[in-house]
Amino acid sequence: MRTLIATGALLGLLGCTEPSPDAYVSRSASATAGEPAGNDARNEPCQVQPGRTMPADRQVLRAREVFCGGWTQPAARVVELSGSTSGADLDAIAASGLWRSWLDQRVTCAAPTRTTIAGGTDARLLACTRRAGGWPHVALVTRGPSGPVVADGVATSLPVIERLATGQSGGGGGGGGRSAALELAVARLSADAFGAADVGRYEQLMTLGRDLNQTENFAAAEDAYRAALAVQERVLGRDNPNTATAMLHLAVNLSNQKRLAEAAVLLDRAAGLAPRAADPATPARVLHYRGLHALNAGDPAAAAGLLLEAEGSYGSLIPASATAREADAMNLVSDPVVQSAVLGLAEAKRNRAVAMIRSGRASEAAALVDESRQVLRNAGLEPNMMVGRAMRTEAGADIRLGRNEAAAQLLERAAGRFGVAAPGERPEAVTLFLAGQQRIRAGRRAEALTAFRAGAAILRARQIGLPVPLIVAYLDALDQEANANPGLSPGLRAEMFGAAQLAQRSSTARFVQQASARLGASEGNPAVQGAVRGLQDADRELRELFAERDASGTQNPALDDRIAAAQQRRAQSESEVAAAAPGYRQLLLASVDADSVARALGQGEALLTMLLGPQQGFVMVVRDGRVDARRIPMGEDAVAALVTRVRRSSEIGPGGVPRFDTEAAHELHRLLVTPVAGTLAGAGNLVVAPDGPLLALPFGLLLAQPASPDALGAGDWLVRRHAIVHVPSPQTLVTLRAAGTGSTAPHPYIGFGDFVPPSAAQFARSFPADRCGRDARLATGLGRLPGTRAEVLTSRALLGAAADRAILGADFTIPALRRQPLNQFRVVHLATHALLPGELSCLTEPSIVASPPSGAPSADPAFLKASEVLDLKMDADLVILSACNTGGPGGEGGGEALSGLARAFFYAGARGLMVTHWAVDDAAAALTVADTLRRQQGGASSSASLRGAQLLILDEAGRNLPSAFAHPYYWAPFVLIGDGRRGPGPSAGATAPSRL
Repeated sequence: MRTLIATGALLGLLGCTEPSPDAYVSRSASATAGEPAGNDARNEPCQVQPGRTMPADRQVLRAREVFCGGWTQPAARVVELSGSTSGADLDAIAASGLWRSWLDQRVTCAAPTRTTIAGGTDARLLACTRRAGGWPHVALVTRGPSGPVVADGVATSLPVIERLATGQSGGGGGGGGRSAALELAVARLSADAFGAADVGRYEQLMTLGRDLNQTENFAAAEDAYRAALAVQERVLGRDNPNTATAMLHLAVNLSNQKRLAEAAVLLDRAAGLAPRAADPATPARVLHYRGLHALNAGDPAAAAGLLLEAEGSYGSLIPASATAREADAMNLVSDPVVQSAVLGLAEAKRNRAVAMIRSGRASEAAALVDESRQVLRNAGLEPNMMVGRAMRTEAGADIRLGRNEAAAQLLERAAGRFGVAAPGERPEAVTLFLAGQQRIRAGRRAEALTAFRAGAAILRARQIGLPVPLIVAYLDALDQEANANPGLSPGLRAEMFGAAQLAQRSSTARFVQQASARLGASEGNPAVQGAVRGLQDADRELRELFAERDASGTQNPALDDRIAAAQQRRAQSESEVAAAAPGYRQLLLASVDADSVARALGQGEALLTMLLGPQQGFVMVVRDGRVDARRIPMGEDAVAALVTRVRRSSEIGPGGVPRFDTEAAHELHRLLVTPVAGTLAGAGNLVVAPDGPLLALPFGLLLAQPASPDALGAGDWLVRRHAIVHVPSPQTLVTLRAAGTGSTAPHPYIGFGDFVPPSAAQFARSFPADRCGRDARLATGLGRLPGTRAEVLTSRALLGAAADRAILGADFTIPALRRQPLNQFRVVHLATHALLPGELSCLTEPSIVASPPSGAPSADPAFLKASEVLDLKMDADLVILSACNTGGPGGEGGGEALSGLARAFFYAGARGLMVTHWAVDDAAAALTVADTLRRQQGGASSSASLRGAQLLILDEAGRNLPSAFAHPYYWAPFVLIGDGRRGPGPSAGATAPSRL
């Protein structure tokens, strides 16, 4: 129901008439217009202009604001007061009164120090720290020409403050004497470290991050907060407690992206810094954001406890009168500490209501939401964004309690609030979809469709997606409308297809789309492809460096230098891509409609895709320019259970090859294919874009008719009706098909196989017995695969490659592979073992096993890890991973069918992959690869060639092959992923053990 939003910087949403907490750095449209005021301590030129006043016990004669270094926000404020200027007067003004109260709300200051400024003028200097950002700050009370002068500003502005306070001209260089105040403040000035522009940059980044967070653009908010934190850490130091605020905002935006481990590191660091931060609300915010993180991690009980603690911590900062109905709202708004605590308290209460809803305590949640809103009302603070969120949370409680009409009305009102606060952004779209979901449940289809279509327009304009259950509700409304109005059905079915593309993509789909967008943008131009690859590599490098810095507990100048260099490389790459491939971003982000898919499909091709919700789903086919869409009366979990049954009966176990579950295979066909069988009939090539757990299934083994496990060769397998290629999403197919003619590599083939396993001693050093003894025993059992030698040699011969294009035995090492110019080969073939983290508990990444280099002390150098594959550069029509489970879940769970290995090879430059879904039989793998290659050389497409090889095994089982080969374990593990129309593919082989 809810997206979790950081709340610590909500003050900017209020639109109050009184100054905001950072009023002294508020934007000014005419900030750069004024008179010269000389240079600050950093030698940045400054200007002065009339400014706003602040509370004071004396009459204000003149107020001025100082702008330095081209910054558009005031670096200092100087106010001339009336009255006497005795030492006692200066002491009193510096110690108490309205000005000092105003100052204390914004900064924390040490006791005033008696000193003098230029010319020997008596003064009181206050060394302060800003609550927002922790920047060094100064305040000054001195004698002016007409009375006392009070001033405050960024520490480096003190020389300008002195000149203005004593009535010097803007360019004055001195007043006949040295400034003792400057000598006292020299340590805080840090003139070489920072200036007004640094503070301004930080403020702008924090404001930008807040705005992006409010519109639920968490990835972009991450970038803004990370940059703000970098400015702070560079200036104030990595261990400065005031960096905790930016760190917390960064952490919660990582958490909102489900990057939970990265977020936890930052939350822990911030918790250690928070007690010493200048902003007294920081410890409360730590508890609050830990609660949000617990909600993101699926632990509402822990979240509720943390949020309750946060409420108490915020409450301790709020005077008793501040939340009473008779509270003076304007006075409250003028105190940023109290204001921040009030907003935090209200949001912590609302977030705790979310935790209660998720814990099944919806009846308690509504009262808590009301408390949250009452806190805001009593304080005179009710920004539209916060009110919209409160309504949306209350609607969530109503839904859990069965009050659907009340929920729908609340959601529609909430959408209106979001439409005012952030029109055309994700919060409005989410709320419109939630309202439509309630309307369709109530049978009010027309109102539901109105809400869904308005929300979908926002999603398309902003190029964002929503959770699958919300999109399934939209499809449900369209399906009902199509059934009720047959004449409108074609258009409504096409709308269903387009709507399904608005669902948030799996990490697999996003990852592969990034790679295919590179190919599409380059249109076959290697230089353009290289530019886009450079940008993608720079993005990846920066993310890894940022994670390294987040996890580090100490200042690391060398790491900071590497980040700065990487940022420069990324900026350069961005410029190059903008010039060379202006369509890249559009390819990367845009969803596709049915017409786009229809244009990408060839004669006799169809695309089959589906979307699975919690209780139901939909299957859709695009063929010959039309769309067929049907309801699946089963949710994701039930479909996942069928997929698990099929996979378990397909994979070899301790007892050998199990009895195949023909019932589950037929039931999946009945759900996914039978409803659209009429539209699919006669399609020679079937492109399948699976969803959720179906990504873990080779569709060729679905059974169109019931079959006996004892007569599998005669089964009506889906592969008998269609050649099949899999894609992570319809968008991937469209992008790949738009990518031009394919590989421009000059050489046909390179293959690697017949590895020499590491020794038992080498495995033991990689998997220590005290922690990974079981892994060492399993890894030691990885036997040599002699059939892969014949597989690679046959592939090389069939493709006419040179003799040195088969790298075998002890020569097949990871260094040898890296030395090869892999981007010069149209087919890259790896025939060996593969290991996944789920198989070896001490293995952190999916890996391919090669021969260890001579003299290697451990087995580690024999593992090609997925992260290392990312650094390879290919231009391959086809990469064959003829090893175990290279297309399987890969340790990430949740039906992410492409393992880290397969996704990494797409990123490295593969247009198509031939991978396996489980451990393969060595002889069957060799036959499959060799026959696929032979058919491709005869002119068949990749998908048709693989189908032919699989049918050969099925048809020959019990004749020229053992009858057991009719079992899917032997013929079904290989699948094609990507563009199945082009690209030759490797190899043949011998007979040997199962390839793990």
